[in-house]
Amino acid sequence: MCLYRDVANNCSFFYAEGWQAFPLDDPAGGTVLLPDLDDPETSLSFQARDVGTEVRAADLATLRAGFMRGLRGLPGCKIESRETESVGALITMEARLTFRDGEAIRKRWVRLAYQGRTQARLIAQGSTPDRFAYWEPMFFQAMRTFQFADWAGQIMDVEGTPEREP
Repeated sequence: MCLYRDVANNCSFFYAEGWQAFPLDDPAGGTVLLPDLDDPETSLSFQARDVGTEVRAADLATLRAGFMRGLRGLPGCKIESRETESVGALITMEARLTFRDGEAIRKRWVRLAYQGRTQARLIAQGSTPDRFAYWEPMFFQAMRTFQFADWAGQIMDVEGTPEREP
């Protein structure tokens, strides 16, 4: 098990050992983790950013509407499940879906989390629904261990250090 830390945005999560990390091709930064270099369409990506305003529980309906509109914009999108919740200062939204990417049908699990001014986005994707099912336990580990806190600081009682490349 490996730890991904984004100290600048106070985020961290665990992911499977042996996955290869690459920077996202996005000016906002982020990381994509590949479990199999021969299948780059199967991945887990992470990105955190400042949204420019404090996000509050009262914003949940607006955020959910935008989230769903964005997902439905994917070609052939079929949403299998979705959840949203607000607990104190934390807002989370997630959905599992399939969509068409050219001739391929891909399966994806998207999770957004907001706290304060920060939005964190995790996307687990399988190049096919079968590949998603194969890697789902590993995706689950990352999705469910994500937190707005530094796991290393909590576990080892250390103060924030510069972000460690996964």
